[in-house]
Amino acid sequence: MYRGRKSYKKLLLLLLCGIIIGTVVGEILADYINHPIFTKTYPLGTSAASPIKVDLSAFVLVFGLTVRVNFGTVLGIVIGLILYFKSR
Repeated sequence: MYRGRKSYKKLLLLLLCGIIIGTVVGEILADYINHPIFTKTYPLGTSAASPIKVDLSAFVLVFGLTVRVNFGTVLGIVIGLILYFKSR
């Protein structure tokens, strides 16, 4: 059954919480367990050395976004999706 925007907001909230908590847990696990599944991260987005820069003389706009994905991030997304579909 469709519930409208409230359901959409709940999905975004659960995914965002899952991403944040999962990334933190993944970083903590990487400190204690020396296995490639925990220590490997994949950066997605613009690199930190070359963000998009627009100089308008009066002010400068800098646009950049980098997301580091690790095992905990993926696990957090999966748990967030499971919680969303179980709560419907």
